[in-house]
Amino acid sequence: MSSVPAWIQIFQALLTPAIAIAVGVVGFLQWRTAHQKVVLDVFDRRMKIFEEVHEAISYVLQEHGNLVGHNAGRKLLHAWQGSRFLFGNDVPDMILAIRKDALKLGYYKGRLDRPRIPESERDTAAKEAEALETKVFESATTFSDLCVPYIRMDQKRVRTPMEWLKDRNRQRLSHADDKQR
Repeated sequence: MSSVPAWIQIFQALLTPAIAIAVGVVGFLQWRTAHQKVVLDVFDRRMKIFEEVHEAISYVLQEHGNLVGHNAGRKLLHAWQGSRFLFGNDVPDMILAIRKDALKLGYYKGRLDRPRIPESERDTAAKEAEALETKVFESATTFSDLCVPYIRMDQKRVRTPMEWLKDRNRQRLSHADDKQR
């Protein structure tokens, strides 16, 4: 017969599983925190690419001169290099299409800046530049729509049990008939 009271023996027997459960909860929470950090890092990198492309597009549309297309092309090429690893194939392909249009637009803007150009060539270059400006402007919206599924953060705050119960009750009441309300 042991001299330790029964309630202490029961407490000792239950303490080991309680500690194991607590360690398991702490481990799960650490994993969740690390996972959220990775998700946030990927989000930050994708947003950086997104902003680089939009900065290059606004640069192309606002600036004039011989090097506009070249400078924008370099910025877009840099964004393309990073986007290949962070997005699906559709986003890098779109960046290359925007780059191609930006280079063409820079070429036509450069032609318009030349003082000695025949009037017929100037008119052609102006029409092409205007069409390309419209296309580049519209591609900014298309690019944004293309990036939304990648940039959207679907991670949610973990709700407390009371919040979950309130939401479930609200949903239950929405299906109830008028007498229960």
